This record gives sequence, structure tokens and C-alpha cells, in this order.
Amino acid sequence: MTQDIPHEITSDSEPPKRKFSNRRIGLALLGVLLLGTAGFFGLRSQSSKPDAERNTRSQITPVTVATATQKTVPVQISAIGHVQADSTVSVIPQATGRIIGVFFHKGQDVHKGQLLFTLDDRSQTASIQQAQGTVAKDQAQVQQARATMTKDQGQIEQARATLAKDQGLVRQAEATLAKDQAQAQLAQSQSDRYNNLYKQGAISQDQAQQYSTNRQAAAATLQSDREAIANAEAVVRSDEVAIQNAETVVKGDQAGIENAQAVVSADGGALNNTEVQASYTKIYSPIDGRAGDVLVTEGNVVQANGNNPLVVIEKVRPIQVSFAVPESNLPELQKHMDHGKLKVDVTFTGSNRPIAGSLSFVNNTVDTSTGTIQLMGEFDNSQGQLFPGQFVNTTLTLSQEPNATVVPAQAVQNGPNGQFVFVVKPDSTVENVPVVASSTIDSLDVIQKGVQPGVQVVTDGQANLVTGSQIRIKDSSAPQATSDQPKRHRKQSTTGDAP
Repeated sequence: MTQDIPHEITSDSEPPKRKFSNRRIGLALLGVLLLGTAGFFGLRSQSSKPDAERNTRSQITPVTVATATQKTVPVQISAIGHVQADSTVSVIPQATGRIIGVFFHKGQDVHKGQLLFTLDDRSQTASIQQAQGTVAKDQAQVQQARATMTKDQGQIEQARATLAKDQGLVRQAEATLAKDQAQAQLAQSQSDRYNNLYKQGAISQDQAQQYSTNRQAAAATLQSDREAIANAEAVVRSDEVAIQNAETVVKGDQAGIENAQAVVSADGGALNNTEVQASYTKIYSPIDGRAGDVLVTEGNVVQANGNNPLVVIEKVRPIQVSFAVPESNLPELQKHMDHGKLKVDVTFTGSNRPIAGSLSFVNNTVDTSTGTIQLMGEFDNSQGQLFPGQFVNTTLTLSQEPNATVVPAQAVQNGPNGQFVFVVKPDSTVENVPVVASSTIDSLDVIQKGVQPGVQVVTDGQANLVTGSQIRIKDSSAPQATSDQPKRHRKQSTTGDAP
């Protein structure tokens, strides 16, 4: 009986399937080796962090400290201000002529009424003389008209005297008529009585005829008297017409005088205008202020009311500073304005000494494009430190805040999470404490939140500190190296720092 025994056939090369399996195993071993290496170095790195922090904490860092205190500090609003003159005048000639004199220097302080320029005034002088001659001629015509009116008024008086005399003659004739009427009545009565007696045969016809004749004579006398009165009244009426005519002449004379006076007035106005034009040949300063550059020099011919000024004068005492604050400050501003004028201080590049003034103007409109309202401070500027066009740092003081917590400005640091200070603990370690600082006043930061009065804060050496770091307080009287942190001056501002 034959039994099959298995056997292995050897060959120089393995089948393909087996080769692929061996390569996968090699790659897996390489990956495990790399992961192990990475994990080793990672664990080593992780273990080094606590060591570094422990080293930092165990290191004793020399620092300077200060104590948070309480102080009355002002409540202020800061902004960039723009200095502008209280008033600006461009001096423009009002007469045409050649400049023959300049009586000031550029940049000089001038006073109101001070002579600045003179122009050639010969043509104006000639015009004045001509106008004066015309006025004199007109005044002579007025005098002549008044003399004529005086003569005509004399004729009126003479006519009135004649009228009075003729009116007297009328009255005299009327009196004669009255007397003759009485005599005529008597003669009529006698004639009637003697006529009756004659009819009765008591008297002769001659006697009766005599009384009848007397009656006729008396009647004739009455007629004559009436004619005399009529003639006298006609004369009176003629006198009245003469008076009216004379009064009409006087009225004409009066109108002539008024016309002559109107001519005098018109020519007098022309004379005044000429004199005013002549006065423009002398140019005076309209305000107190500082003169700028002399823009038109002596010898040049200038035109009246031209576009080019001779000089620009700016009133700089007092002077104004314009600045803007956010409209959100307006309610607080109005509240404190009710208690009187508010103080405004300014500083500028090259001078940190504040210049004091007062708030003089609050605009009536909020600028909708910027959300701010314009304010203006007034400054005496007696020393002439402020110049129109200058930019300044403006601080408006609203009120005083008592018992505010303050620390030196260099104690407050800025981190990724905001402002903080290092507070010194009793075991000579420090703690990072977040704070809210509102403003900086005299190198002190006002702390609204985070630090209480009496605690010590680090003011120098913060660069090497973390919470829990050991510190050694340096003697503040010993010479100190420059701090790693630059000194900061922070202040609320609506538009940024001044250049």
C-alpha cells in the first residue's frame, strides 16, 4: 500500500500574494514606530510646561509697587480742539487809488482806529472843493428867495393896512347913513304933519312946501350915503383880493425857498458823499488784533471793494477753541451748565502746561454725520500762546468725583482680555486682577472697578510676572532701570490725539 506524504516545493521566488502581505506588515511597524516617537516627545514637552511655570513662579522678581488711594478727581471730557480767532477782518479798500503810506509791520498787534494805510487823495480833494462851491451857490439862492418872500410879506402887511383903513371908511359911511336916516324920518314926519295942517287951512302952502322939500333933501342924502357905503365896500373887496394875491405870491416864494433848500440838501448830500469817499483814502484798523502779512505794498494801485485784501487782522485776545464731543455727553453737559460756566483747559505740542478758559458756546444742532455737537471755549490768551489754526488737546471739566480710587498709570496693563494690574498679596506673590480704568489724570489712572483703596499694585517689572510669581519690592529711592513697559498716557478722546 502506498501512502501520500505531503512535501514542500522550494523555489527562488515567493508567490505574489505573499509578497504583498509582508509589505503591509512593514508599513504598519514603521507607523507604530513614528507614533511612539511623537508621543514620547509630546509627553516630554507637556511635562516641561509645568516645569517652566514652576520656574517662573519660583523666580523672585524685583518690582516697584504703589498703593491704590482715594482722591477727588475731575469728571472730564477730552477732545481735539481747533483754535480760531474771536473775529477775523479782511481789510479791503473802499476807494480806488495808489497806496502812498503803510504805517504798521506784518505780525504787529494793532488797535481799533489805528492808521494802517493811506491812498493818494488828490482827486477826492478836488471833488470836495467842487461840491462845496455848488452848495455855496445853492445857499445863496435860498437867501435870495427868502429876501423875496420877506418883501412880498411886507406887501401883504401893507394890503392888510389898506383894507383896515377902507373898512373904517365903510363903517364911517354906515354911521353917516344911520344919522341921515334919522333926519330923513324926522323930515318925513314933519312933512306929513304940516301937509295935514295945510289941508286943514292951519298953515300956508309955502310952509307945507318947505317941509316937503326938507323931506326930499333927506331922502337924497340917504341915497348918497348908500352909494358911498357901496363904493367903500367895493374898495374893501378890492383890498381883500390884493391881500389874497399877495399871500399867493408869498406861498410861491415859500415853495421857491423849499425847492432851493432841497437843492442845497441834495448838493450837501453829494458833498458828504465826496467827503466820505475822501475819508476812505485813510484806512484804519476796525478791531484790536494781530496783523498778518502785508499783502499789497506801498506804490501799488488798488481798486475799491476789490477781492484782494490789503491785510487780514485776527482778534486773538480773547481767542476761541472749537471742539466736538459725542452727543451722548449732551445731557450730562446740560446738567452741569445749569450751575455756571464750565472750565476748559488746553495743552498743545511742546507745552504740557494747561491753559485755562471757560465754555462759552454750545451749538444748537447735532452734526448727524459724526454724531457730535460743537462746543467752544473762550481763552484770555494774554500771553499770546494760542494761534488761530492751531490744534490743541482740549479737556472740558464737568464736575468733581470725590473718593475715586486711583493708581499710577504705569500699573495698568493691557492684555488680550482687557486691562489688568498685578496686586501684591501678603505672601509676597502677585495676582493678575482685571480692572476698568476710566481716565488718566496727572499720571494717575482712575479705577472704576477691580481694585479697592489700600491694596498694593506693581508699577514696574510686570514683564516677568504671572499670577503666583514671587516678588521682591525694590527700594523706590534707589536708581531704577527703565521699565519694560512704556509709560502710557491714556485719556478719553472723541477724535484721537493731537498731532
